[in-house]
Amino acid sequence: MSLRFAVLTLLDIEPGSGYDLKRRFERSVSYFWSASHQQMYRELHKLHAEGLLDCTEQPQEGRPDKKVYSLTAAGRSALAEWAAKPAAAQKIREPFLIQLFAGHHLSGAQVRAELERHLQEHRQMLATYEAQNQRFYSRPPEQQQRLWLAHQPLLLGIETEKTWIRWAEQLLEKLPEQEGAGGSETVSD
Repeated sequence: MSLRFAVLTLLDIEPGSGYDLKRRFERSVSYFWSASHQQMYRELHKLHAEGLLDCTEQPQEGRPDKKVYSLTAAGRSALAEWAAKPAAAQKIREPFLIQLFAGHHLSGAQVRAELERHLQEHRQMLATYEAQNQRFYSRPPEQQQRLWLAHQPLLLGIETEKTWIRWAEQLLEKLPEQEGAGGSETVSD
């Protein structure tokens, strides 16, 4: 259900084509909500059929007409109604944490290698978020003010990645070097 409102929100910020929407989704919402391109296009068509989106065709030279979607009054109303409802908090679903929980079946070298791989991924994600954050602050002040709340998930993402990196680095320091390390340590220490 949230994909429909992610689409409405992105089009509320700025009308656009399916391709524009896909690019905006990848640079923002995809970091905390996942959807395939097919799901997004299906949702666009569904929202248009329900009267929540308008679609205008812009001619393009040498290519099919570009369909540009924007919210209707009904779309804005549906988005406002949904945004006013309480959202349930979600628990973390992280497969790597389950692997750590079963880490006593792994050698210290296996745990260390997997932890270092995840650490690298989180460092890359932090760099991506920080670059996006710089782009946000390069926007004109009136856009920053208008998008202030939409910017908050990015700031949470930055803090989450920093916390994950700090936790992983501390864990790496504590991991024993010996081969059978996984089985001799308790996970909750």
